[in-house]
Amino acid sequence: LEARKRDDDNMASGVGVADDCVSVFNDLKLKHSMKYIVYNMNDKMTEIQVMKTGGKEATYEEFLKELPENDCRYGVFDVEYTDPKTKASRNKIAFFIWCPDTAKVRTKMIFASSKDELKKRLVGIACEVQGSDAGDVALETVVDRLQQI
Repeated sequence: LEARKRDDDNMASGVGVADDCVSVFNDLKLKHSMKYIVYNMNDKMTEIQVMKTGGKEATYEEFLKELPENDCRYGVFDVEYTDPKTKASRNKIAFFIWCPDTAKVRTKMIFASSKDELKKRLVGIACEVQGSDAGDVALETVVDRLQQI
């Protein structure tokens, strides 16, 4: 019984990651062909898929509008900011896990337990932002985190 419990503790959520999740991310990272990606689960909650992308001119506000009030999402955003020390323009990619308090408990659990499966495939993420309300994902908060890296 003890051995079985340890095995259960080490099991992943069982949620897969669609191949295009990585290829679209690499386009954002290497080609700078888009500003953000929003990921969601399929209807059966068995696979993470690309839900939407934002073009090169997309704004952070447009990205935030894609985070629903009552449901969870993953996302990445190519954040551009000015380095306070050098005054140079910098770009870093932030990974978001959006789980508002009003989302269903089961959905929040699946998103939380599946996050690492997606994140480990997206090579080049500078920081992770966990958000449950607007204050958690405010641009100033994200830039502060990126500047500390």
